[in-house]
Amino acid sequence: MKNKSRQVISTAIITSLLSILIGGFAIWGSYSAEISIIDDHMAVVASNVNSNPTDAITSALLSLDQNSYDFTLAFTTQDGSVTVLKESKNAILGSNTHLRTREISIQEGEVLIISASLSDIDKNLEKNLLRLLIFIIFANALASYISISISRAGALTLERSQREKMQEFLGDAAHELRTPLTVVKGYTELLEGKALDGQQQELAFSRLKNEIKRMESLIGDLLILAELGEDNAINIEEISLSELLWENLKDFQTLSPNRKVTANIENGVLFMGSEKYMRRFIQNALTNVRVHTKADIPVEVTLVSGKHIHLVIEDGGEGLPKEFYGEKVQGLKRFDRSRSRDTGGSGLGMSIMSAVIEWHKGELNLQQSQLGGLAIEVRLTSNV
Repeated sequence: MKNKSRQVISTAIITSLLSILIGGFAIWGSYSAEISIIDDHMAVVASNVNSNPTDAITSALLSLDQNSYDFTLAFTTQDGSVTVLKESKNAILGSNTHLRTREISIQEGEVLIISASLSDIDKNLEKNLLRLLIFIIFANALASYISISISRAGALTLERSQREKMQEFLGDAAHELRTPLTVVKGYTELLEGKALDGQQQELAFSRLKNEIKRMESLIGDLLILAELGEDNAINIEEISLSELLWENLKDFQTLSPNRKVTANIENGVLFMGSEKYMRRFIQNALTNVRVHTKADIPVEVTLVSGKHIHLVIEDGGEGLPKEFYGEKVQGLKRFDRSRSRDTGGSGLGMSIMSAVIEWHKGELNLQQSQLGGLAIEVRLTSNV
């Protein structure tokens, strides 16, 4: 079932329930009030009869006439025979009419019967129920229209925002690709013209090789982002985040032997997800630390579990501009457009990290580390 159909059905159910509860309560209250009026009138007749038991029939007839009550009055003897003393056109005993009846004992075995027709009240009830049904249909149509309009406006806003982000992203990607392509084109023309000597040719080939690697890195990152944005069937498995972190930390310490690394990693933290993507997230986070901070800057990694899995990778480097701290990372995000050129990366590391956590239904936040640099905080829902 499409989201729009599901939304319309949900809105109709909620609107109908509220209308039935509110409207039904009001209709039932009105119906009960009209019944109470008839009961009160019957109580008046009964009170008059009880105040003059020696002449009960006369008292009852006088009470009906004086108060203009449209009731049928009947008298039942000890042997069960019924005599109608006053008959209302609307309250005929023995008919199929819906009657409200009260019996008043006057002597041993003798009873006065007062009956009132509920036909008019029943008709009012039917009319009110019909009005309620019409109101529910109208309210459902109006609520569904408003809901769809709001949803459509929200979808358009989201689509516009995503389109703007995508345009910015494509512009960045095109710019990053254009730079190495320009270098490759320039050196290729020099090599074709044989304007370089042996040593210069060697340097040219080395530069070409580096720029090609840079383009490969950028294209690989773009493919990862595209894959994360699609609804492809991705292998979901039980992964040990504890083991994954220890494994990548060993590689990190091998590449950065001068760093002081503090690991507060809880053992046995399991999570259902994509090992491939979580591994890429951890690698990107640690690579950012290694590439963008000095070789002796301390690093701390924390992993704790509970209702949520909390992962923090922080460093003592320069960090980010203060305005970025406390920001929840969503979609495509690049904080320094020049660092990728200085380090040879694609500049899309944070975008990939954000997309990985978003794909796992988690949250990625950037905080200022107690070590002085950047703290990447991840919160995932425990699902094992």
